[in-house]
Amino acid sequence: MAVADVDAQVRSSGTDTGFRRWLSGNAFIELGALVGLAVIYNIVRAGGGPASKGAAMAHAHDIVRIEGWVFDRFELGLNHWIVGVTFLAVGACYFYALMHYVMTPIVLILSRKRGGWLYWRGYWALVIACAIALVSYANFPVAPPRLVTDVDAIDVMRQFSAWGWWGDAASAPRGLGDATNQYAAMPSLHFGWSLWCGIQMWGFGGRKWRIAAVAYPTLQALVVIATANHFGLDVLGGAFCVLTAYGIVTVIGRILGKTGPRSAARASSRQAEDATASPAS
Repeated sequence: MAVADVDAQVRSSGTDTGFRRWLSGNAFIELGALVGLAVIYNIVRAGGGPASKGAAMAHAHDIVRIEGWVFDRFELGLNHWIVGVTFLAVGACYFYALMHYVMTPIVLILSRKRGGWLYWRGYWALVIACAIALVSYANFPVAPPRLVTDVDAIDVMRQFSAWGWWGDAASAPRGLGDATNQYAAMPSLHFGWSLWCGIQMWGFGGRKWRIAAVAYPTLQALVVIATANHFGLDVLGGAFCVLTAYGIVTVIGRILGKTGPRSAARASSRQAEDATASPAS
């Protein structure tokens, strides 16, 4: 077979079609939107000042009072316990520092590979959830437990900083703590993004994916609390952002006929047309 024939077959294969689809203009637009959102996200999170820090401390004390027994017994108990188990503490530090930035893009890519409503619902839910969180960061600063000196929380990542690249600013590399706003703990997007990953993975189907869909956000919730990077209410705030975003996208999808009865009717109609058009066997 001639080289030209082989090349023609490769170009016409599904692999080449998939590769071309990944390099399509839509992919760059989607990526550009996420990059733009990430820039805005970091600008807002890098804001603040003395007044913001003062408000963040006051709001943190409010949360401690609201949580009451849950904070005193469960959150502080978990925080103090994990410090005494070095391998778990170090593992939690790495989990906090890495998984947030690794799992989310991986799940987004896998969602895009599957395509359809599963991807678009997830894509826009992620965008809207981040936008909701930004409003909170800009208007309701909250200090994490590890920075509130009179609540007896231990900064686990700082205590085990010799085991990794982070210093006293959570997962930020040493010397770059000033580049991030540490007083933007509400909502917890560490948990919010993990919940988003869980919802997307549940949609992938299959027993292993659904186990991962439950395990990942559960572990993330325990880690952010155990390391004193977030209050339990911060975790609930992250869940609120993500679930609200999915709700908004679902309603819009039904209005546009992307999901719900109208979508099901169109799918049934297409199947009937395909069956009619198929030659008799």
